[in-house]
Amino acid sequence: MKTLLKLPFKIVALAFVPALFLLSVIMKFFSWVASGIFAFLSLLFAVGGAVILFQGNAYGGIGIIVIAFLISPFGIPLFAEAIGEMFDGLNGSIIGFIAG
Repeated sequence: MKTLLKLPFKIVALAFVPALFLLSVIMKFFSWVASGIFAFLSLLFAVGGAVILFQGNAYGGIGIIVIAFLISPFGIPLFAEAIGEMFDGLNGSIIGFIAG
């Protein structure tokens, strides 16, 4: 009887499995691409920020160094990877609900 009550929810949940899988793959791909491109840009921003900092403009230099950190592989790309992992975990939970 419980199985028959869960069946409509399992059918609805089945539609979310491919969507979450695609979102997970897309976010992981963006994270991979962003890590490579943003690492180079982060280096340029960090060097530029250090130059500006040592020239006497402390606020501008620190601001550019903070931007360099945000676009480094530890900033936005790491956040995108965490979101991709979250979608992957949610997809696994839904698959476990459907199979169980």
